[in-house]
Amino acid sequence: MAEENKAALLTRLEGNARSCSRTGRPVTGRFIPRENVSDAVHFARLEGIEASAYGGYEDAERVQICFHPDSAPPCFTAVWMEIIWNPRFAHITHPSLLGSLMGLGIDRSYFGDLIAAQDKAHLFCLPEIACRLPSEWTSAGKDTIHVSPAGEAPELSLPEGETFQTTVASLRLDSLLCAGMNCSRSHAQAMIREGAVMVNHQGLVRVDHEMHEGDLISVRGHGRIRFREIRGTTRKDRISILLERFLHH
Repeated sequence: MAEENKAALLTRLEGNARSCSRTGRPVTGRFIPRENVSDAVHFARLEGIEASAYGGYEDAERVQICFHPDSAPPCFTAVWMEIIWNPRFAHITHPSLLGSLMGLGIDRSYFGDLIAAQDKAHLFCLPEIACRLPSEWTSAGKDTIHVSPAGEAPELSLPEGETFQTTVASLRLDSLLCAGMNCSRSHAQAMIREGAVMVNHQGLVRVDHEMHEGDLISVRGHGRIRFREIRGTTRKDRISILLERFLHH
């Protein structure tokens, strides 16, 4: 996240926390990356209130924040929108959908995760833009899409992961990212230093971060890699590991 964007996010969170503390009523804000939930919790503690997060489903990468008194439950306002197209004539991918949505000029904080399947997708977003999307978001590239309210929380069919065994020289983040993304070590290190990589929803800039079984690597715009287990050591002293890959197509 760029410095000015991070500063604006912190200012917004601090202001919402103070508003909740002053009025005694829940204050529900926009979406933030999960890695910034700790910032919301920090401001909540300073004001003697609670901060809750929800992104529409378990393990969402972007979540809506609600500041609320201890005595009041959180209130989340985001809604699900369904995006459909004719799979016989259009092959629409997650990147093309996200790119076309961003092309509308809507601030990223107004929507959360976009979950795409073969013939439809779902977007968790704030009501302020949900009412605009059916008329404004009508295409992804050259392909036509149709957007409408989902009505209720969809039964998401999250993409199945590809599980595979490979070997690495070490359990450093850049080493596992290189293996999981099938890219060069220098490319993996560049993505980490640019802030495009998170581990367990926390942003990292250290390429030599030590990874552990169960850790989740999220790569902005590409997907996720789960470090499942260590299988042993090869005769050449490389570490055999099991990875599960969930990549956007």
